[in-house]
Amino acid sequence: MSLLSTVLLSEGSMIDLDGTVLFQLGLFFVAYIFLYFLVFRPMIALITAREEAIDGAKEEAARLVSQAEGLDSEFDEKLEAIRVEATAERENLRKSGLAREAEILEAARQATEAELAKAEKELAAEAARIRADLAKTTPIIAQEIASRLLGRKVA
Repeated sequence: MSLLSTVLLSEGSMIDLDGTVLFQLGLFFVAYIFLYFLVFRPMIALITAREEAIDGAKEEAARLVSQAEGLDSEFDEKLEAIRVEATAERENLRKSGLAREAEILEAARQATEAELAKAEKELAAEAARIRADLAKTTPIIAQEIASRLLGRKVA
């Protein structure tokens, strides 16, 4: 016969409740208390501390990311302000350069006009001197030409 049929046909139960059950139950609670204080509670404290450390690190990382984003936007604002300032300074320098160029060109034009006026005055004076010399020498030259053409001295 099989074990199952033996158990079913027997009138007694397989498990008897006697004093050993209470002893085993007592051993279980002693082992549980022993394990609770030496293993479970320190393990729970360790896991809790690790979770708190992870949460703290996550919060610190989020704070640092937020701070970095703030610094990045502040950097972008300052960079844009510097670009605007540099553009304005470049424009001022360009205008200053153009004004200086105009001054130099005007000074050169005035100097050139002054030299031209001086040269024209000198040419006019030279022309007047040459005309005066010609006016003096013209009668002499005319007399000499007439003398040669006529073959005699003309007075």
